[in-house]
Formats: sequence, C-alpha cells, structure tokens
Amino acid sequence: MDMNNYVLEVVVRDRLAEMRARGEQSARVRAASLEPRSLRFARGQALIDLGRRLHGAAESSRMKMEAIESKSKKATHGAVHG
Repeated sequence: MDMNNYVLEVVVRDRLAEMRARGEQSARVRAASLEPRSLRFARGQALIDLGRRLHGAAESSRMKMEAIESKSKKATHGAVHG
C-alpha cells in the first residue's frame, strides 16, 4: 500500500509540474500577444487622428481659397474693361 501511495504522489507531482509549466507558458504567450495588439491599436488611432487633422486642414484651406476666389470674382465683376 505504501508503494502505491508513493507512486501516486510522484505521478501527481509530475502532473502538477506539467500543468504549472503550461500555465506559465500560456501566460507568457498571452502577454506577448497583447503588447503588439495594443501597439498596433495605438498606431492605427494615431494615423486616423492624423488623417482627420489633415483632412480638416485641407477642407479649411479649400474653403479659404473658395472665399478668396469668390471675393476676387465679385471685385472684378463690376470693373470696367477698356
């Protein structure tokens, strides 16, 4: 009976060590996969924000150019050409 308990204890220790090792490996894999995802997310958000800013600047400059052109058309519309 003592031999069976000893063998059972050894088997349980080995199995527990395997489970702990797999848990640690799984935690390392999970930690490694989260970092690039968050970095990728942050980079993507930065690019989206930059695009919005550039689009806003382009819209703003286009509106300014249209305003200048409309003012110049109004100014030359009433002029006498001779």
